[in-house]
Amino acid sequence: MDKIQACLASNMKRYRKQLHFSQEKLAEEAKASANYIAMIENGRYFPSLPMLRQIAAALNVDSLDLFDKGGFEFHNLENLRSEVIESVLQSVNAVFDKAE
Repeated sequence: MDKIQACLASNMKRYRKQLHFSQEKLAEEAKASANYIAMIENGRYFPSLPMLRQIAAALNVDSLDLFDKGGFEFHNLENLRSEVIESVLQSVNAVFDKAE
């Protein structure tokens, strides 16, 4: 799991627990499956931007709050954006590679 995935997973779990949500409850609120939420929290999947927005809305936080430092080093917002884009592109490419 890379830094961006670890940060997202940690923050999702933290916000979910603050709301006393199970993974099933978060999945229901975000219109996703509980298995998918678990895989994001375990760093196995990186969600799409629309799904990130749905998860953030379900957790009552801003999407960028899901990438709060939380003990991880990000030099600036532009660096964070670059890392998010790179992770999303890698995830998308992996899906297309499996489809071929």
